[in-house]
Amino acid sequence: MRLRERKQANPQIPTASMGDIAFLIIIFFMTTSIFCREKGLKIVLPEKGQEVKIKSENILTIAVNPQGEVLIRDQIVDIPSVKGIVEEELRKNPDLVIALKVYRTAKYQTMIRVFDQIKLAKAEKISLVPVKEGS
Repeated sequence: MRLRERKQANPQIPTASMGDIAFLIIIFFMTTSIFCREKGLKIVLPEKGQEVKIKSENILTIAVNPQGEVLIRDQIVDIPSVKGIVEEELRKNPDLVIALKVYRTAKYQTMIRVFDQIKLAKAEKISLVPVKEGS
């Protein structure tokens, strides 16, 4: 008995709906993924046009110069000691407002580290002041 020769069938994958499937997979992952929210400084800003007069004795100025040095009352201090100084000043004067003056060419990371120390000292009234290079 003679067997019939079988024809080799070439398997093919239909690609007509591949674009639709890829699009549906993209939509699925976009709708089910959790996007990372941008982290930043949590600051409550005053209303536009609102201006408050503050006595000079109620202001503590902390400056960050372009070299990354932190100055409190024109004295250079290291960043970890900012918390203790601010806490002490807040004990003396609970109405104290912290004015954080940062030069535009100063490193952002230095400003954030100083800002974090001020927040750790539980200061609630903080003013961020950019300083131009000529001042």
